[in-house]
Amino acid sequence: MRPPGSPPQKLQNPRYYVERLAEYYDKLADVYDELYGQEQTVKYLKALAYVSGSRIVDVGCGTGIGVGLLSPRYVLCVDISLGMLRKAAARGLDVDLLAADAYLLPLRRRSFDTALAITVFERLEDSRVLADFAEVVVAETLGRWLVSRG
Repeated sequence: MRPPGSPPQKLQNPRYYVERLAEYYDKLADVYDELYGQEQTVKYLKALAYVSGSRIVDVGCGTGIGVGLLSPRYVLCVDISLGMLRKAAARGLDVDLLAADAYLLPLRRRSFDTALAITVFERLEDSRVLADFAEVVVAETLGRWLVSRG
């Protein structure tokens, strides 16, 4: 049994899962940085070693806590949660924001130099879906890292 307030697990209906996941993170948005901000900042600092190029897509950007570290590059912040994107927008950074599912990104092939996915995918291997959109994919899940260069 899952603890109360934990994110939903994937079910037979992927659309239902995505909607529940977005709702979960919408509710968490106001306290996310307080709970996980320091941990996420450390992950972004580690990821910087692998970021290349001037066009970055940050999939699962959350509140945008790590986005400032990516400047002066162009950054597209993608998240499934509008609540998280509102927090990212409130930072006042010069970035574009997009509400989208990481598995169904409306992006052109190879339109970015690097795709970041910090604490996004349940299985690290799933981050390879981002290889269509960027030359370099940098992903982290549960302390494990994947860096792929296409």
